[in-house]
Amino acid sequence: MSRAHRALVRLLSAGATKDGRIIVVAALAVYLSVVAGVRALGEIDLWPWLGVPTGPSTFFDTRNVMAALECRRLDLDPLIENPCDPWERPVVYPRTWLLLRFLGLDQSDTTMVALVAIALFFGAYLWVLGRLTMGEGTLAAVTVCSPAVMLAVERANMDLVIFALLVVAIAAWARPGYVRTAVRPSLVLLAALAKVYPVFGLAGFLASRQRRGMLTAVGCGAIFLIWAVVTRDDLIALAARAPQGEYYAYGARILVSRAFRVVVPGGWEGGQTTTQVIAALPIVLLGFATWIWVRRRIVVPDRSLGTRTLGFHIGSLVYLGTFLIGNNFDYRLVFVLLTLPQLFSWTTSEDPRNRLSAVALLSVVVLLWVGSLSRFVATLDELFSWATALLFFALIAASFPSPREMVQCLTGKDRRTIDERTR
Repeated sequence: MSRAHRALVRLLSAGATKDGRIIVVAALAVYLSVVAGVRALGEIDLWPWLGVPTGPSTFFDTRNVMAALECRRLDLDPLIENPCDPWERPVVYPRTWLLLRFLGLDQSDTTMVALVAIALFFGAYLWVLGRLTMGEGTLAAVTVCSPAVMLAVERANMDLVIFALLVVAIAAWARPGYVRTAVRPSLVLLAALAKVYPVFGLAGFLASRQRRGMLTAVGCGAIFLIWAVVTRDDLIALAARAPQGEYYAYGARILVSRAFRVVVPGGWEGGQTTTQVIAALPIVLLGFATWIWVRRRIVVPDRSLGTRTLGFHIGSLVYLGTFLIGNNFDYRLVFVLLTLPQLFSWTTSEDPRNRLSAVALLSVVVLLWVGSLSRFVATLDELFSWATALLFFALIAASFPSPREMVQCLTGKDRRTIDERTR
């Protein structure tokens, strides 16, 4: 164990007799009270000073959804035109969200809906963390108060609701029963129908070695594909209108685009799709090499799937999927918070993944903060996004069953019970 790793372990192990989540709650209370108090008393916006770019209005993204509900009641299609929105922004979410119009919601409910979404997010985050040491609680507080996470809070982006829904799916994993086994992947499917990208998290259930859960996940993936084909026109339109910025954002394409501009100052004329394909090539090659290296070097004797491991798989797979397919604003990094409990556990244990987990943990912390400096640190923020992607993939490679094992579980040739696998 290196000196840096030992120092990190000592930090995470400090204060084991108390629940470190109290530090997370205290940090959030101070942070949000100061921001709200200064704005209420002095009409001063502290968000930009904290690395969070503010929108034109409070809870900017929630207002867009509420305006879309109003326009839909007027028989307008808010995915095409949304004049009810003060900035006339077409909604960039699937039509699933328009079902909320039957609840009678409109723009006057923006603040209420936003506060509910934020409360659900923080409550889900505290649950998924579980009991922490004071050292782990300190690091968890640093991550949740990061500019990337607070950007989602300031905008009240619907990713907060999706985060809470995924946590419910993870929580259900802790409850035994055949019905719940089928419900868990179905909740991830519901999240995918609302925001598309959570579909990557379905692959996390393939690590369970639990046939019913694996088959349900495969079935949910098939349902999603059918839905995507049926709604392909909507999805193409949404992809075309989705913001694709390079600052306060992450994605494989950003680094490729910036590197090309250094070589060719005139810029790239190949279009987003071509750039995305070019960016995917090194990811695929590096991923393949990483998989081979990890499977040969790191042997994990116990690969049972608990809630922490499932959370890690879902969070890391969502990150990897969004990183690979396009540019995403940093608020989508809230899903890497799902990986923290397992990274804490692996880092402080004798697990063969402990060093790799320690590096991944530090990379996640930096990634959540460095985006706020993206205009000043040039490509440094993107290097951390690539590093985090490769580290997550390496840890997945060490945790996932082999293709042969998955086939055996899916075909019923592995007859061991889930109790035997998780003992």
